[in-house]
Amino acid sequence: MERTTPEDATLHPLFEAGQRAFPGLVLAPEAFVRHVAARFPAGEPPPRERAPDLYLACACALGIPGALDAFDRAHLRVVAAYLARMRPSAAFVDDVRQSLREKLFVGRGGNRPKIVEYDGRGALASWVRVIAVRAAIDLRRAGHDAAEDPSGCAEGPSPIDVEAGYLKERYREAFNAALRGATLVLSSDQRELLRRHFVDGVTLDRIAADAGVHRATIARRIAAAREAVAAEAWRLLSAALGASDSELESLAGVVRSQIDVSLAGLLGLEQGRS
Repeated sequence: MERTTPEDATLHPLFEAGQRAFPGLVLAPEAFVRHVAARFPAGEPPPRERAPDLYLACACALGIPGALDAFDRAHLRVVAAYLARMRPSAAFVDDVRQSLREKLFVGRGGNRPKIVEYDGRGALASWVRVIAVRAAIDLRRAGHDAAEDPSGCAEGPSPIDVEAGYLKERYREAFNAALRGATLVLSSDQRELLRRHFVDGVTLDRIAADAGVHRATIARRIAAAREAVAAEAWRLLSAALGASDSELESLAGVVRSQIDVSLAGLLGLEQGRS
């Protein structure tokens, strides 16, 4: 009698959900369980809504017949929309698609195909979108001509916004935990200063007048406090995550871009509890 493991009990429902989403892909349950279990610590199952994404990624990684065609239909056909802000020509979009196929399913320079890195912590569509934008930027830097519309009126998020959004989704819990922990480096004076400015909306001029100092002094104190929180949040994130070097570099920018909003939310919650 075949023994059932905890991974089987946890992950088999995900297999069934993925199979329903892609009935034409014949993937063995044990292969799916091994693939997903290797990417998630014990006791931490993937989100249920990621089942179809994980099923498709596993099928592609294992070379299941029809998997690449299914991936093309689900994700690569919309690459032009991902690159809208770059005003791409049709030829440039085709070049990006080809680059994506090589990165995702072939690998380069002895590297494994990138599809094996997908772990379900973010939506597969968002993950592919980030890789597509990076590939487009690399091609443009290499001298490929992306522009088609000289008016600059193309709509859509910038490449930076795309990557930041994906990274925040993928590492949301760690991101929020790092910011919470980072506020512990603040002194009581720094905490009160940031709370007055970001939560209560008091202007720099008013804070400076109350403290009897120049406005520039208050601005420097706020900047120093913000930088202390950002640096500590980045330290905590880099220690906690097994992210790639490029993701860690991008996360540093995300932390700094979100620090004001995050401080307002965290300090506001503290004020409400006090």
